[in-house]
Amino acid sequence: MGLRASKHTGNLLVLYSITIVMRASFYITIAVTQSLSFMGGGLHEWEIAAVMIVDNLVELTLASFFGSYGDKIGRRPILIASLFITAAAAYLFAIAPTAAILIAFSAVFGIGAAAKVSTTLSMIADMSSEHDRARLMGYYHLSTLTGLAGGFGLGIILLERTIAPNSILFMAGLACAVSGIIAFFAIKETRTHVHVDVSILGLIKKVAMDRRIQMLIPVYVPIIAMYGLLIGYAGRIIEEHFDLLTGTDLLYLFGVLGGSLILGTVIMGRLSDRYMKRRPFIVTGLIGFGILGYLMVAYAENLPGLWTIWPALPVLGFMAGAFPPAAMAYLTDISDKEARGATMGVYSIFFGSGMIIGPLAGAFAYGNYGLYGMAILVGVFIAIAIAGTYFIPEIHHKEEGPTPESAD
Repeated sequence: MGLRASKHTGNLLVLYSITIVMRASFYITIAVTQSLSFMGGGLHEWEIAAVMIVDNLVELTLASFFGSYGDKIGRRPILIASLFITAAAAYLFAIAPTAAILIAFSAVFGIGAAAKVSTTLSMIADMSSEHDRARLMGYYHLSTLTGLAGGFGLGIILLERTIAPNSILFMAGLACAVSGIIAFFAIKETRTHVHVDVSILGLIKKVAMDRRIQMLIPVYVPIIAMYGLLIGYAGRIIEEHFDLLTGTDLLYLFGVLGGSLILGTVIMGRLSDRYMKRRPFIVTGLIGFGILGYLMVAYAENLPGLWTIWPALPVLGFMAGAFPPAAMAYLTDISDKEARGATMGVYSIFFGSGMIIGPLAGAFAYGNYGLYGMAILVGVFIAIAIAGTYFIPEIHHKEEGPTPESAD
C-alpha cells in the first residue's frame, strides 16, 4: 500500500498541496520581516524572534483544542477555515503600522497553524493503516519542509528582485485563500463517526494523561528545537562560516543533503511500514542527524575538506530521513480513534515548543560560544532524543489490516 494504492489518493494529494501553500505563506512572511526594506527600515532581531515565538506559542496552546473540536464535529470545516485564517494573517502583516501590532498579528498565524496541522494530521491518520502510515506521514513531513524552504527561499528571491514587501505578503495571502477555495470543493470529510457527547476538555485530558504520549516529549521536542535552531541561525552561520565555499559548492552541498533526506524519508517510511517497527527507524534518523551535525561543525573552518568524505553526506542525509515518518507514525499508532484529533494536536505542541526552545537556546549558545557552542547544543538535543527513545514501547500489531475508517 501507499499513496498510489490508497483509496484516498485524491484527498491526500490535496492535503499535501495545501500544506505546502500554508507553510510557504507563513515562511514567506518570515523572510519579508527579516528584510531591511520592510516597515521602513526593518525590524530589530528581537522583534523578528518575537513574531516566531508568538506564532508558535499560540499554535501549541490551541492545537489540541482544534484537534478535539475536529473529533466532535469533523475535520473538514476546521481545515478549510484554517486556510482563510492564514490568508487573513498575511494580509494583516501587510497593513500592520507598527512592530508591536505586527507581533500581535502573528497570533493569527498561530491560530491558523494550530487548526491546520491538527486537522490535517488527523485526516491522514483517519485514511491510513499500520501498513502505510509511516509513508503517508512522511509525505506530510516532506510537504511541510517544502513549504518551509520554498516559502522562505521564494520570499528572499522576490525581495532581491525589488518587489515591494507588502506586495509579497498580499500574494502569500492570495495563494492561501485560493488553496482554501480548492479545499472547499476538493476535500472530503474523513471523520465518519462523530460523537458529540464527549467534551473537548475530556478529550484533551485523556490525551494529556496518556503515559505513552508523555514519553514522546524528550524524543520529539529536542529534534524540533534543533530545526528551530537551524532555521533561526542558518543564514548567519552560512554568511560567517561558509565563505570558503562558492555558490555552486553550496548549491551542490544542500542539493546532496536535501535529495538524500527526501529519498531517506520515502524509503525508510516504506520499510517502517513493511516491518511495522518505529523505534529502530527513529534511532537511525537521530544518529544520522547527530553525525551530520558534527561533520558540518568539524569542517566549518575547512569546508572544502568535506569533499574528501563526500560519500558520507548522502548516506547521513538518507539516515536522517528515517526519523520523521517513523516518529509521526508512532504518534498515530498510539492514538485512540475517539481522541485522534486531540492526539494529533500534540504534534503541534511538540513543534511549537521546539520552535521556541531552539532559537532561544541557540541565541545563548551562539552568542556566547560561537559555532562550537552551537555544536554542543545540537549534540545535547540529539543525545536527549536518543535516550528518550529507549523508554518508549514499540507498537506492533501483526494481524492488523486496513482500519474501518481507512477502508471507507
